[in-house]
Amino acid sequence: MVGWIILGVVGFIVLLLVLLFTVHAYITIDLKDDFALTIRVLGIPIHILPSKPKKYKIKNYTLKKIRKRDAKAAKAKIKKAEAARKKAAEKAKKKAEKKEAEAKLSKAEKRAMKRAKKAKRPKLTEFIPLTARVAKLFFSRFFGKIHITVARLNIRVGGADAMAVAMTYAVITNSLGYLIKILQKICYVEDLKKAEITVYPDYTLTGLAFDCNLTFRVSLGNLVGAALKAGFSFLNGYMKIKPDPNHPAPTIKPPLPPEIPKTEFPSPSEPPMPPDAPTPPAP
Repeated sequence: MVGWIILGVVGFIVLLLVLLFTVHAYITIDLKDDFALTIRVLGIPIHILPSKPKKYKIKNYTLKKIRKRDAKAAKAKIKKAEAARKKAAEKAKKKAEKKEAEAKLSKAEKRAMKRAKKAKRPKLTEFIPLTARVAKLFFSRFFGKIHITVARLNIRVGGADAMAVAMTYAVITNSLGYLIKILQKICYVEDLKKAEITVYPDYTLTGLAFDCNLTFRVSLGNLVGAALKAGFSFLNGYMKIKPDPNHPAPTIKPPLPPEIPKTEFPSPSEPPMPPDAPTPPAP
């Protein structure tokens, strides 16, 4: 019996890993009159936006049910207020205890505590580059596996006058071309030749109007793998830059600036002689 349970657990884990690394999630953005966001996994669509209108049933609005809901809401309100009061009391108690403990310390002890607390945190000059490296690793792995399908991308350009429309049209046309080239370098852009991509001026508008349909396809395993790799990289890097209170790193002072060489200038009363001038005779 135990063997069958172990076999079932192992089979479930293997099946979960297979699904995780083979099943793709499709995220579709459709923008025309309204913004629509749909996620499809295993062929099952999940509509995120726009939210479905709430359906009202008349049978849920009898006097008895209304009073029951009101009593439940009042009870929840009292419970929430009581929890907030307890939390505020605990916070005030901890603050008072901390203030009382700090009042017993001398200025030297307070400065020592601040220095010890500061010494436990890594320096910003090391933490910021680490964060930048981890972010670059995550986005390179994530966007390197993502597939984008452009069904349509229509942009209508309007403006206050004809000159503004022409300038905005030129900027958007050039920017769109560069954006597509950048996307093709960092991820997979599919069926671009079949896509409906247009940018045209519309003098009846005062701004921009978009009509687009984009689908992003990504494997759940790729997303989890990118997150895990970035997480391990961050932990590894953080452990390297985390200061050790027992063995503090020596403070490295910046090098002194080089000394300015001394240059002897001639006296204002004696102008400099050219190099090929004859030497005046001695008096």
